[in-house]
Amino acid sequence: MILKIDENIELVPISLDYVSEIYESFNDEIIKLLPIESLSKKIDDTTEFIEHSIEQRNSGADIVWVILNDNEFAGCCGIHTIQSRKPHFGIWVKKEQQGKGIGKKVVHYVLSWGISTLDVEFIKYPVDQRNTRSIKLIKELDLQLSDHYQIGGQKKLKVDEYRIYKKTTTN
Repeated sequence: MILKIDENIELVPISLDYVSEIYESFNDEIIKLLPIESLSKKIDDTTEFIEHSIEQRNSGADIVWVILNDNEFAGCCGIHTIQSRKPHFGIWVKKEQQGKGIGKKVVHYVLSWGISTLDVEFIKYPVDQRNTRSIKLIKELDLQLSDHYQIGGQKKLKVDEYRIYKKTTTN
């Protein structure tokens, strides 16, 4: 499913069409604040990631999109472990596309879309405490801080977990 965020930004399902762009954009700077221990040096690993993402989409577990800005690759985002009814959201924007408001628009749109469209109780948005850009936009979204924890092996991330809850209606 394609999500049109505005006249410039579009989310398209991840596919092997983007293997080169993802591989070339995914660097040490991007993974610094992500729960990834080390950067892969092989494009085959990117191909495997995309194939796995497609399998997860087909099984209903995850939805991973490629972010396009003016039809140019800008990053990836996704909602993961949907079947748990307590999925988590993740996003990364390539360095050349950062600072243009793309991440903010995508986070606002996808969290709103996910909570209103998917059969979930809430969506978690785990963010490393050093990720000042994400924390700034989280404050604008008025998400609830729900947990603090540390993840990772050799590379440790101190995570604040924010949540957006499905609104319940009462009669």
